[in-house]
Amino acid sequence: MEYEKKILVCENSMEGIFTAVYDGWHWGNKGIRVGIAVEEPEYPELFADRVDIISDCEKAMKVARSVRHKLGEQIYEAVCYAVVSTHPDKGTAVFYLLRKALGGGACDRHVLEALADPAVSLVSSLRIKVWHEIHRFYGFVRFRELEGGSLISSIHPENDILELLGPHFSNRFPNENWMIYDEKRKKVLVHEKGKECSVYVQVTLNKMSGEFPGDYDEYEALWKSFCTHITIKERTDLDLQKQFVPLKFRSNMLEFYQNGR
Repeated sequence: MEYEKKILVCENSMEGIFTAVYDGWHWGNKGIRVGIAVEEPEYPELFADRVDIISDCEKAMKVARSVRHKLGEQIYEAVCYAVVSTHPDKGTAVFYLLRKALGGGACDRHVLEALADPAVSLVSSLRIKVWHEIHRFYGFVRFRELEGGSLISSIHPENDILELLGPHFSNRFPNENWMIYDEKRKKVLVHEKGKECSVYVQVTLNKMSGEFPGDYDEYEALWKSFCTHITIKERTDLDLQKQFVPLKFRSNMLEFYQNGR
């Protein structure tokens, strides 16, 4: 039986979603509705055909190249930001934004302006949300020094932004060995001096085994002392402070999580 809708279930990653976009394109050309799910649907649709998608690097790269070449870096960035968000409908939204921009041989570089379209509207809103979180972490990441001089930071981002932090910190610390660990997703971004960043998944770093530095660090103590001395208690405004540094980010900042503030 041929259903009029295909639900493509793929890995929750950029490679997985781009592979699903590639595989779903020919069904879209046949007028069949396509949905992309990054997790098992809680309530499977009765009149939809489920298709399991295996991530394929070559297919994903073809989608990425097509978007960058035909639609430009701005749309490619918007799509990438949407893909790393936590929204359950992100894959379907990306698929239909690209169908709108590239379907039927079109090449609409202004597709992001069509905010009346639900898929475009969702991708645009996710892009803004993820962009804000990335730029927050540019300032909130705190490194600690390991034995041997390497640097490590542990973060807890809402969205899967780890890879997108790489270019910024590579430019800031090109001559350092450092790593940023996403505790929630068990992923680590590793930078070796003079090399490109690499990402390793399903990694567990045990804070009790010596893989993380101890509680005391002279640079941390210096930083905490600096923060304490520049604070003017009479001018403290906790409500305003929460606007600039929301509570959800404070577990990533030693001046908060180690001072109990």
